[in-house]
Amino acid sequence: MFEAMIWTVTGGVLLLGYAALLLWLRGGLQRLGKPTLPAMPTVSVIVSLHNEAGNLPALMRCLNAQDYPADRLTILLVNDRSTDNTAAMIDEYAGTHAQIDAIHIKETPTAHSPKKHAIATAIDHAEGNIIVTTDGDGLPGPQWIRTLVAKFSPEVDVVLGYAPYRSDGIFNTLFHRLLALEYFSLGAVAAAAVGRDFPLTSNGVNFAYRRSLFQSVNGFGETLTELSGDDDLLLHRFLTLTDAKVAFAADSMAAVPNAPPANLKRFIRQRIRFSSKHAAYPARVMPVLFLVYFTHLWTVISLIAALFLPSLWPQTALILFFKMACEILLLTQAQQLLESRSLLKYYPLAALPHLFYVVFIPVLAQLLPKRW
Repeated sequence: MFEAMIWTVTGGVLLLGYAALLLWLRGGLQRLGKPTLPAMPTVSVIVSLHNEAGNLPALMRCLNAQDYPADRLTILLVNDRSTDNTAAMIDEYAGTHAQIDAIHIKETPTAHSPKKHAIATAIDHAEGNIIVTTDGDGLPGPQWIRTLVAKFSPEVDVVLGYAPYRSDGIFNTLFHRLLALEYFSLGAVAAAAVGRDFPLTSNGVNFAYRRSLFQSVNGFGETLTELSGDDDLLLHRFLTLTDAKVAFAADSMAAVPNAPPANLKRFIRQRIRFSSKHAAYPARVMPVLFLVYFTHLWTVISLIAALFLPSLWPQTALILFFKMACEILLLTQAQQLLESRSLLKYYPLAALPHLFYVVFIPVLAQLLPKRW
């Protein structure tokens, strides 16, 4: 009896803390401002490419269509050890477009993250005051760079953007719409945390920062050995080592749709890679990670217990309802800023699987090898 009381009280504290966190984040969404700066800084867009020949034509159409002064924009295409036609394609683009440069990497230093090495190499060649990164499967709109860099000001050194998963074309399936909802939730948290001046995460598909800031912290530094984290670990490096201020470009024109994992196996592999870097997060973020993880763990254990003790179902149902209500409040607010698709209608289908995903993926990340 005493143990059950301790379990209930502990779970109640976790759930209330989780709810308070989500409501606090929801308030952050309301504090995000609109782009205000009309100035046009020099920009270097960096794209690390590993066997992206199939995606390059669409990406290049998007980059060549950017509504940004050509004399203030350079595009650095980095061939990172590709074995397909990527190298020849970027050489052709560079030969026919004055603002495009091709960089070829044949070897990655031992124990270094290939993508981080590729980005750092490109930054060494970059001349723009602002570095903007995206991926080979990104599809930015023509106002992307203009809208993203408009968030920079004398006080702002880093700008994050929304990078939604696509759900069109070959990705117009229920599975991929569920993935789009999950990625939207991550974007919502990233935006809301910036609104609260407590940045938590970022996405390398849509990430901008001052070149001088990157140089001032010695680039990726010790995080070069982490396979993933060219975005959020770099963000936290900026925040830990400098007084950099971060903004979020919530305007839809600043979003960069990108391809989701093709199937469940690739999704799990990707999320294991993402989760493997969490141990490298700074101490200030750890309480948030622990609160989220243990709230989900407690909920999963409560669900499993209810399968064997039917008397627990009313309590368990109340737990789930309260948790889901708080999540929907946050996501509803975020959808008004970030999404034109009605992804929330898939939330009831995703809620239970997501519980187990949050609990077990971090465990697998510590047990299984990490691969791109």
